[in-house]
Amino acid sequence: MSQERRVYSKFRSPDLADIANMRPGVSKDRIIEAWVATRLSIHQAFFRPSNQLLYFCDTAEGGTSDIVAKTLLSLKSPRRLEPVRIDALGALFVGIKVRVEPDEFPVVNAALRLSGISVDRLEDL
Repeated sequence: MSQERRVYSKFRSPDLADIANMRPGVSKDRIIEAWVATRLSIHQAFFRPSNQLLYFCDTAEGGTSDIVAKTLLSLKSPRRLEPVRIDALGALFVGIKVRVEPDEFPVVNAALRLSGISVDRLEDL
């Protein structure tokens, strides 16, 4: 087993036990966002079809944000890229999310893949 596979196999997907262990009022979406944002690398992105959000980690120069923003602009549907909020205290600034409509996703997915970023679908539990 390669070193990379051992590292990533340590991460399990969030489940209902995680929700039960959080403080009252924390939504399932927040827990999933925290789980995704803390596992992103600059070479991958996650798309959640259930809420149409694309999560990615930007490079120091903002290259991934530029790709996503320019692709959405070319589709004539620009929108704001938001930091992933982990809790009421602030945001985890390596995680960024943006809403991507179903008809836009293939174009954004292709642009990211051409840039060397893999996009995985994250189905809800």
